[in-house]
Amino acid sequence: MRAVLLDLDDTLIEEEAFARAQLRATADLVEGLDKDSWDAQVIESARSLWRTSAYYPDFLELGFASWEGLWATFEGVHPRVRGLPAWAETYRRGAWRRALEAGGLAPAAADAVAEQVAEHYIQGQRSGHPPLPGALELVAHLAAEVPVALVTNGPPDIQRLKIEQAGIGSSLAAVVISGEIGIGKPDPAVFAHALELIGVAPQDAVMVGDSWERDVTGALAAGMRAVWISHGRTPPGSDRRVSVVPGPRDVALP
Repeated sequence: MRAVLLDLDDTLIEEEAFARAQLRATADLVEGLDKDSWDAQVIESARSLWRTSAYYPDFLELGFASWEGLWATFEGVHPRVRGLPAWAETYRRGAWRRALEAGGLAPAAADAVAEQVAEHYIQGQRSGHPPLPGALELVAHLAAEVPVALVTNGPPDIQRLKIEQAGIGSSLAAVVISGEIGIGKPDPAVFAHALELIGVAPQDAVMVGDSWERDVTGALAAGMRAVWISHGRTPPGSDRRVSVVPGPRDVALP
């Protein structure tokens, strides 16, 4: 092994659970909302609007999630989605209004509090995603031995913020973000691009990530080996080129 490629969200930092917690926290701003189910309600409302966008095929290919659209500015995106910053403003307002109305508010009341709720969520998301146990130690250990490249799907502004807040930027030999380069995992070209940046052949590198579909299958298609972070899930398949570990602190590489 001469290099390691690492995923970011739910491999090194807590992503989905943290986002849901920030969504639930916004329920405290509006009387009468069910906090236990509020995160699911917001995501359902956001997804329904997300899927109507002309950019939806790009969202799928670049791995942009609807809850990311609720706080990303989309600054620095690839030209294929250059209109996203303007569209996102309308999307955010519409998604929160839909969620608030679904939660029982009248349209006028939903309009009145939507901006406040949206800003509260943005500030919560920007407060800093917690690293997963052992993740920072793993990055430091690997970076002392071989070049480490981060390969992540998502909007550039929020992915770079997460890297900065986690304090891992100085340990990375390269950072590849789908929203910047215009292609996303599992496209083998993403992995090939990262390997080219660090000057390592696919057979000499391994990809570590929590998504079997995007991280594992993409890496294998690119000619690499892979380590799957299972978080207690059962592997959807078996392959001698894939190692399965519970979390980042359990990763042991040759």
